[in-house]
Amino acid sequence: MKPYIKKQVISTKSVYDWQTSTSDMLIHLSIKLPNRVLKVDTYQYNALSDGVKSIYSNEDELKQYGKRGILDPQSISYMNLFINGVLQPPNTYEVEKGTLKLKTADIPPKDTPIILQFIRIYQS
Repeated sequence: MKPYIKKQVISTKSVYDWQTSTSDMLIHLSIKLPNRVLKVDTYQYNALSDGVKSIYSNEDELKQYGKRGILDPQSISYMNLFINGVLQPPNTYEVEKGTLKLKTADIPPKDTPIILQFIRIYQS
């Protein structure tokens, strides 16, 4: 069988509470064998707002739901931030390994759930 290279483009509408936008995500895959199945690893960082701070770290993670902390964005394929169950636009937060920084003027009220979802797509 002849090896082939395939590029995959995923286009999806992102709906936020005040705007709608379309994002194209280009995933570069070098598939050496036909019919190779991709695998997906998901993880989510969970925290509760204290009503004061805008920067969260691994120490703020609710350990009963996970213990891996805030992953390095360079090691994952895609991530989403949900505050109180609402998907947040990417320009309202910044993620570095071990740190989540909210860039909005509004701080979530005390005990508001903060969920940072990590998705990694890979070949086995």
